[in-house]
Amino acid sequence: MTSLRDVEEVLITPAPAEGVVHPGRLIWVLEIDGRVFVRSWRGPNAAWYRQSLLSYRARIAGDGFDLDVTLRESHDADDVVDAAFLAKYSSHYALEMIAPLARETTLELLPA
Repeated sequence: MTSLRDVEEVLITPAPAEGVVHPGRLIWVLEIDGRVFVRSWRGPNAAWYRQSLLSYRARIAGDGFDLDVTLRESHDADDVVDAAFLAKYSSHYALEMIAPLARETTLELLPA
């Protein structure tokens, strides 16, 4: 997968599922030791997150890349992901990304 270490945000577009096409949403992205993580700051009720879990597939795009990915719910690195959100996004919004509601939506992005 393309290195996303220095990428601030990606456009994630869930794969169509059950005939529903969902528009993309800009989200923050982390790369930690070669693993890529995202979270929904709105928690599990965010439309992009719910739609993504129907097929566990999505497309991420940004400046110079456009990749199909498989999503995997992942909580084995939650503490590391919390610390990385605080370090990379040093704004008050980063605190929302480590709140319990967002934390429960941790997804790892894998090459499709």
